[in-house]
Amino acid sequence: MGPVKRLKLCEAIKSDIASGLYLPGGFLPNEFDLADKYGYSRNTVRPALATLENEKIIELLKGRGRRVCPVNVKAPVPLTFLLPCADFLSDTREYPYALHLRQMLKGVSQIAFEHNCRVQTVPVSPTNYQHNIDLKQLDFVDSNSKLLVHNYWYADLFPLFKERGCKIAFVETQARYFKLYADYLKNWFVLTIDRENAAEAAVKFLAERGCRRIALANGFIEEKDHPIMSGYKSGLAKCGLRYAAWIDTRAITDEIIGRFIADFYKKNKFDALLLDPQLVFRLRTQHSLNYYLGLPSSVRIMADNEMSYNQQAFPSLSSLVFPYEEIGRIAARLLLEDEFRPGRQIFSAQIIERESTMQQSALVTA
Repeated sequence: MGPVKRLKLCEAIKSDIASGLYLPGGFLPNEFDLADKYGYSRNTVRPALATLENEKIIELLKGRGRRVCPVNVKAPVPLTFLLPCADFLSDTREYPYALHLRQMLKGVSQIAFEHNCRVQTVPVSPTNYQHNIDLKQLDFVDSNSKLLVHNYWYADLFPLFKERGCKIAFVETQARYFKLYADYLKNWFVLTIDRENAAEAAVKFLAERGCRRIALANGFIEEKDHPIMSGYKSGLAKCGLRYAAWIDTRAITDEIIGRFIADFYKKNKFDALLLDPQLVFRLRTQHSLNYYLGLPSSVRIMADNEMSYNQQAFPSLSSLVFPYEEIGRIAARLLLEDEFRPGRQIFSAQIIERESTMQQSALVTA
């Protein structure tokens, strides 16, 4: 019975170590207390402890006692939230991409806290340039790693992620690239922000308010299959509107925004404008937004993305709003499940209506 008792005692102590009763680096009770606790004699306790020492589960420190070896108890794998560069979240330039990352990180942190899991943010580029990646920052990534990756900006890292077999929750805002990277995405859980249907819903929203000449101002919209352009066109078609006018704003500087949009209006005479709020959020003027952009007060303006500026503008901007915080929570839950299962979930936008799409006859234009 001696060896059997010893083995049973070893398993009991191991179980208590695994459950957290004895923490890594913490000391076990002395032999007398262990004998009382587990109901064995010291003649059984002493060889059981020797066995655990041989297995490197505990170690004897002369004059101090036996403690759980820190190296033999692994800490929970943290959730890793990738960032483009070190100062990205602290950047004072308020633009949607950084704001949305902060919202997602908030959601991730909430779930991680509930699961007693650590969250680490890892910047990957010294210059915030997607083709200038410091791979040393990702030396820790292995098959146990759990990463939240936002958008195809990180595409250069996809082969590394696949090679190391890590678990990834991937948030995409440009679903047109899904097929291009399908070989990678099939192994991950993809959370798709449906910008195409959001743009379509915005056009329908404006049409329901009597707008018949709805224009679009956004960057990169002339690229093939751009989701906002696709949604804009399909929205017009579904509403039976033949008018279409758009302008690619990627080259517009702060100094010429007003003149640029005013010229666009003179040529196209639209009654509603769906725009990227980055065009106007830095404006600091006592004039109304319509006045500054050279638009009649009757033109209804709507932002295709939500940011804090939209509420501060005059008139306050109606907006498309995606649940980025909830997306972060869902991503964290997926990564923390005992069994990671690849898949896909699509998120639609809500519309928040503010003054800019309401009847504006009462608004002051200057």
